[in-house]
Amino acid sequence: MAVIKEELEKGVQVTEDIMRGRRPWKDLFTKHTFFTSGFRYYLTVIASSRTKKDQNIWSGFIESRVRLLVNKLEMHPSIALARPFNKGYDREHRCKNNAQFEEVVSLGSLAYLYKPPAEEAKTEPKQEVKTEIKQENGVSVKEERPEVKGEDGMPIKRERSEETQLPPANDIKPESTDNDGVNVKLEDIPEKRDEDEEMAIYTTNHYIGLQLVEGAKSLDLSREVNDWKAMCTNNELYKEGSMFLSIQHVKNTALPDDVFEPGETRPRPAKKSLKRVASEDPGNRQTQPPAKRQVQGKAPPAAQQQQQQQQPASTAAAAAG
Repeated sequence: MAVIKEELEKGVQVTEDIMRGRRPWKDLFTKHTFFTSGFRYYLTVIASSRTKKDQNIWSGFIESRVRLLVNKLEMHPSIALARPFNKGYDREHRCKNNAQFEEVVSLGSLAYLYKPPAEEAKTEPKQEVKTEIKQENGVSVKEERPEVKGEDGMPIKRERSEETQLPPANDIKPESTDNDGVNVKLEDIPEKRDEDEEMAIYTTNHYIGLQLVEGAKSLDLSREVNDWKAMCTNNELYKEGSMFLSIQHVKNTALPDDVFEPGETRPRPAKKSLKRVASEDPGNRQTQPPAKRQVQGKAPPAAQQQQQQQQPASTAAAAAG
């Protein structure tokens, strides 16, 4: 309700500004700022599976339970607002070992993303039928086979005899020979397996923006997160060893690139202001430059002349004697 109320108030304010001529109508249909400037801290819920079929089931179930996690988070004394994004982000990964697999499943690493190659349209070239041409007396003549006619005078199509007819292609089994000249069948050769075979893992990330109360310095959500994860993994849909669930804290400056649409500017870390502190070490103190000598022939400055005029008379007399 807090999110709906906030959006309605924002829409009312924009509409009033439009009616007064302060803003154009397009400002009423601006895109969301959920990732660009909406929040500073986020929770990412990582639902992952080993197969795409399991992932379709598991990610849909987790998406239906994200609202329950949001309700638990809003009851925390340090959280003023917890707002989930309206969709999840599906990703596919390829890992070569268990260490990389754990980085994706537990930490949500994007270092092993898999990008399928672009599917190119495969067009088969047209086969051109060439007819044999013979030259007789310098004139090109197409070779034509004589037609065979039956008793009724109708042409008969030529067919291959049983002796010359080739067996189907599927029945032909190529054979290879080793160095000794002995025939070796292909099915007897063991298949070579790649030691670096990649493991596929499918993930769906759901993002929840967090707005902290004023003055909050620390945030411990282990109790709320663990209770919610236990509720999900105790469901009958959960398959241990094939489905996984993890939750991680993410700052706005560490969000992945695919959550930002073209034209959006991602948040950047704030620049730290460097304060110059004077050191108490005598060696670091700057000494004042020596006074410049007065050049002869030049009149003293006006301040010095005024000081000489204000000297006592006795001093002036002594100077004259």
